Amino acid sequence: MRETQGETVQVTPLSGDLAFLDIVTEWDIETAYHHWRAAAVVPPTFLPAPLPRVVAICNQKGGAGKTTTALELAMALVARGLRVRIIDADPQEASLSVWLRFFYPESLPEGSRRNLMHLYFQPELTLEDVTYATPYEGLYFVPSFPDLEDVESKQPTGTETTLQYHLSKPDDGIDVTLIDCGPGLGPLTVSALVAAHDVIIPVQAGSGLDVRGAAALNRTIGTVKQRLNPDLRVAAVILTDFEKSTLARQIGARLARAYPDSVVLPARTNIRIGAAQLARQPLRTFEPGATTVLDYDLGARILFTGGQA
Repeated sequence: MRETQGETVQVTPLSGDLAFLDIVTEWDIETAYHHWRAAAVVPPTFLPAPLPRVVAICNQKGGAGKTTTALELAMALVARGLRVRIIDADPQEASLSVWLRFFYPESLPEGSRRNLMHLYFQPELTLEDVTYATPYEGLYFVPSFPDLEDVESKQPTGTETTLQYHLSKPDDGIDVTLIDCGPGLGPLTVSALVAAHDVIIPVQAGSGLDVRGAAALNRTIGTVKQRLNPDLRVAAVILTDFEKSTLARQIGARLARAYPDSVVLPARTNIRIGAAQLARQPLRTFEPGATTVLDYDLGARILFTGGQA
């Protein structure tokens, strides 16, 4: 991985006395509402997969919390000593490449700075050529910019398998690669699904439209599994911006039924996420004790270490 001369900051684990969500084996629809508490659902059939791991974070609807999910899971993982790479596969102007600071090496001329778009159009490049250091020890980043839309419109040869090709190379020391997909089910998202072992689907807990978006994504996942990646699985559904309500409870129950072998994780809402984005900091460093941070930390533990601290 490319490093800069600047020092990186170590992401420290959270305090053990913070209040995490309970872990249960099924979504609670029986308890009277005034006694009901949301919890992380880990089905008995769920097993964390061995590392290294490639995970696509997808939902065709914008605003579902994909970027927050990618960054906060990544921060939770590097706090556990894992080496993590985030690939920004979202061509929107307001993507993770604007939120997360990253560093081009000082020795790299401006004309030689590459991003994800170049990986699709220049076969001679490697994934390392477009991967850069961040301020956080163990966290690396593949940026993208609006010109990534050229991949969608021009579809260079091998678009669907480009990421799979590069991510299947011999071990580069990365434990987990998280691919932050854009709000669509076009060639870039398909490319991410072909490369991934797992899918994580963020769904806004108060949005019935997000549930419909997840259903459309599920059809795309089915097609990719049938034709290009038979081992792909939905590892988790994350209920973003979660607040206790009858609707959130109903959506959680519906998704738990739709994905009976997947983790269902509420990620409680936090009004400080926008301020963290403006400050170009992950919420984990901007407000370490936020419930949202705790929830993603628990999710990282469940998904990648089987619930071990």
